[in-house]
Amino acid sequence: MSRYKKEIENFGEDVNDFEAIPFESIRMMHDRSELHKVYDELIFQEKLELARYDLQLIQNAKKMVEHMSRVYDFSTSKNPREEWWWHLNQIAEGNLPFGVTSLIHGEVI
Repeated sequence: MSRYKKEIENFGEDVNDFEAIPFESIRMMHDRSELHKVYDELIFQEKLELARYDLQLIQNAKKMVEHMSRVYDFSTSKNPREEWWWHLNQIAEGNLPFGVTSLIHGEVI
């Protein structure tokens, strides 16, 4: 098993979990920030899998914002824009490019 495979899989399970309490979804966001810190250490397959889960989170942005807004105010986020998951409200509104990288062409989506 690769070094970060389990963390990536856990994140992937959480991006579609609206049954969890909103605090668990906040933990998911912190987990994603930790993966961001070690991104350069991920192997190619891990980067692909993480990008796939990122896209799922983006597709679920409106629903996730609604779910988490009971306990988290996205408008007060002080996290850097490169950590776009902390700004899902702006993504849901179409006001923030989210920076998921296409690994094939190296372009930012």
